[in-house]
Amino acid sequence: MESSKWKPTEEERKIMEVVWMQVKGECEKFKQETNAKDDHIRKMLKEIADRYYL
Repeated sequence: MESSKWKPTEEERKIMEVVWMQVKGECEKFKQETNAKDDHIRKMLKEIADRYYL
């Protein structure tokens, strides 16, 4: 069975870029305020995505 690939519209792409910049900024701030490493942040983001979007 072949699955179709989602292709975002230009508007959706712009929204995703804005959201990503906000997430990236907050992750950098979190790293500065704590001793979190990239791996910790990656696991945290995956857990959030799994909890709310799967």
